[in-house]
Amino acid sequence: MLNILLSMAKEGSSEGGGGQFARTSRDTLINTAYKLHRTRCRILEPYRRLKNGLKELQDDYLKSKEANALMRYVKLGQSVREITLLEKQYWKLLNIPPQDGSEEVIPYVERIANLLEETPISLPPTRGIGALLQSTMGKPSESNFDQTLYDSIKSRKNDELAKDCEMLYGQVYRLIRKYQGLKRLIKELHDRYESTRHFPIVPRYAMLKKMIKSTLRAPEFAEICHEQTE
Repeated sequence: MLNILLSMAKEGSSEGGGGQFARTSRDTLINTAYKLHRTRCRILEPYRRLKNGLKELQDDYLKSKEANALMRYVKLGQSVREITLLEKQYWKLLNIPPQDGSEEVIPYVERIANLLEETPISLPPTRGIGALLQSTMGKPSESNFDQTLYDSIKSRKNDELAKDCEMLYGQVYRLIRKYQGLKRLIKELHDRYESTRHFPIVPRYAMLKKMIKSTLRAPEFAEICHEQTE
């Protein structure tokens, strides 16, 4: 099942005619495609934050090789600290639960989609007048985007909608897995960085290099390192 979904999710794929969704009612197809598109958009923003942060870490690491040892130590420390701040900025990320061992791809994606639908968009903590404005304004409005998206989906033919649903399940699943992988990398980097804060410069310099190299060589980063910074 997973291999089938992932193959259908490849960009530009022209094969298939909707598979198991070919006999699904039009209303269900529209609602499914709409929910999956919204889920993908919701995950893309925090995913890009993690991806961009790791790619910047890679660039900084390569550029730091041109500096002397002291300047490189300072630069590496700053680079790691900047990306590990994401661990503390919880409102910029999503907590997506892992897939259960026996859970199929489609039920898992549906579970995550339903969870995100029920989870409000997090706003940064504020105090004073900022908090008052936040409480009166509520969450940012997405009604225009949602209506445009819904109208676009509704204008498609049934066979196109069926193919979209097949493709979107695979795309969202892959995005979830990549996001979870990058989030784990940054969590590990954060924990290792914090554990070295009180070491002297000489041993900590070696620790910083090691933790960065370990992060950049991880399979989770190797999978996305070719993607552009956004």
